[in-house]
Amino acid sequence: HIYCCKKLKSLPARMESLLPSLQLLILIFCPEIERFPEGGLPTSLQTLRITFCEKLLTSPREWDLMRLPCLRSLIVDVMDEAIESFPNEDWLLPCSLEDLQLFLGENIKTLNYSGLQHLTSLQSLGIGGCSLLQSLPEEGLPASLTKLEIRDCPLLKPRLEWEKGRDWSKVAHIPCIIVDKELIP
Repeated sequence: HIYCCKKLKSLPARMESLLPSLQLLILIFCPEIERFPEGGLPTSLQTLRITFCEKLLTSPREWDLMRLPCLRSLIVDVMDEAIESFPNEDWLLPCSLEDLQLFLGENIKTLNYSGLQHLTSLQSLGIGGCSLLQSLPEEGLPASLTKLEIRDCPLLKPRLEWEKGRDWSKVAHIPCIIVDKELIP
């Protein structure tokens, strides 16, 4: 865990060789980190959490997550008000992901199916803090999902009402749906 390192600008170069067995990396409140080290993150990484690392979040394409075959869980907390859509063409997520937790900020208006469709192993998807998110992708969500949790997305909540919400058909296949801590029957 790297927590509240306000002056930290980068992670060590050659992390792959320095920490070849690293499975968990948590970065919280490290506002000056701009990019991951040259050579990327260790391919053994299974869980990555990035919380309030604003400069790092400006260049997600450079994260090169596609080269992390073991990555199962990705948690991203964003405070960047400029992001209106997720995942966009800069977010290349590995198909190995099983758990994706997104706290995307108030300006997110859309989720892009094109950035999610290849996540064939995705079982759990959490979306939170998106007060302007109006609907789920027209194409739906990955068929592999077994759990969907939505928090603090007030425009989306009525659209997920059991059997009558406008987006219900997009999520009806998911066995466990939780909206604002309430299980949808």
